[in-house]
Amino acid sequence: MRRASLLGLALALFVVGTACGLSSLGQGGAPGDGRTASPEPTEAPMLPVSINEGLASLDSYRMTYTSDTFDSASQQREVATFVVARDRASDASYSRNETASSSEGSDLAQSDVQEQYVIGHGLCQVSGGEAEFTPVSETARVLGDLMSQVVSFHPLIENPVLVGEETVNGVPVRSYTFELTSLGASTDVEVSRADGRYSIATDGDYLVRYGLDLELRTGAADDPQAESSTFHIDLSLEDINQPVAIVFPEACQEAAGTPAPAP
Repeated sequence: MRRASLLGLALALFVVGTACGLSSLGQGGAPGDGRTASPEPTEAPMLPVSINEGLASLDSYRMTYTSDTFDSASQQREVATFVVARDRASDASYSRNETASSSEGSDLAQSDVQEQYVIGHGLCQVSGGEAEFTPVSETARVLGDLMSQVVSFHPLIENPVLVGEETVNGVPVRSYTFELTSLGASTDVEVSRADGRYSIATDGDYLVRYGLDLELRTGAADDPQAESSTFHIDLSLEDINQPVAIVFPEACQEAAGTPAPAP
């Protein structure tokens, strides 16, 4: 299989996800018996609600998503880090997107960093040390909320096994491990390693942690002609319903024509 196919498959994992779910275990009374049965206990779900739905249920949070991809054919490695934070009380959000890459054994070099602050009706984008401030209309805010609901990420999870209950990032969770078995089944690609883990909040069923360590190959490890791609991702939701300070940096205040506060 061509290198591009291997990389494309790896990078699509977090976006594609699975279509599996759990049906309700509750049962009603028998038809025509004139009685309303008490609800039966429902088994705790093994899969989280969608990330968008989970984040929308929180007053504040900070989520960090990191992916680390390496391709043997090109000897290219790329590390991408995405941070998003939200504080409902101050009507503020923040995002940071950073990528770094290397080739043929060179050190990782930072290639791009972009930040965005949205506070009230003000939007500030920072890139390369320069800031651009833009007022945001109410209609644009509503449209942005709509688009965030249209695009949703579903982490790939197969064959989950409950590890137990614990506390992760300050909230009670149910933690699971999983392994992938169907990936690449109709191609020449083999999944030589696919170790996954995730934790779901006990109250709310939203994703708190998710990690996947994956290796795809077109042949055995001792085959010099075989191509391989490795893919490691980690997602962590922190500062859950805790105060998150999001303020315009000095560059944004200057771009907006607002003087920075005195030190």
